[in-house]
Amino acid sequence: MAAEEVELIRKILAGRRELFGDLIAPHLTPLVRTLRATTGGRADVEDIVQQTTLKAFTHLEQFRFEASFRTWLIRIGLNEAHQWLRKRASSRFLPLDLSTLTQLPVADEGRSPLVEYQRSEAIARMRAALASLPERYRLVIHLRYFEDLSLSEVARRLGLTIPAVKTRHLRARRKMATLLREPSQSPPRSGAHR
Repeated sequence: MAAEEVELIRKILAGRRELFGDLIAPHLTPLVRTLRATTGGRADVEDIVQQTTLKAFTHLEQFRFEASFRTWLIRIGLNEAHQWLRKRASSRFLPLDLSTLTQLPVADEGRSPLVEYQRSEAIARMRAALASLPERYRLVIHLRYFEDLSLSEVARRLGLTIPAVKTRHLRARRKMATLLREPSQSPPRSGAHR
């Protein structure tokens, strides 16, 4: 360690704090280079240099003159850089709660197990409701929606007038709506009441 650097540190420790800029100036370029290499060239290097400089200034009395001032300064800088990297790594992970998860878009909702389950349940309820309709209404629904026939084609197929088909169609839809609104009467699952 250069004798003039030792003398400069002793003067700063004796109260001449304005000399700290003279002490640190020759070491800033190597410090910046080391920190850029450590952090991957991040823009935050300047902040880490400032924090390093502040720590060196406030802890200068802990300098033991065993190594060079540059080595000591760079060690402080590396500690600051590692702390910055740890904080950055931990801030990349966002805490997720159920409300956040439900707002995230699903890439392919058609393949979602929840959507598939809801679809199969709806189909099962529709089939059960359709099966419970009287045959005259069930036939109208089947011909209109499953065979995609017009009202006049349904009337011709069933040997009815168009107003009669309209009436049956309306009644069938109302009965279906009522049946679908009622809670399903499925038996309780085993183990549900423990």
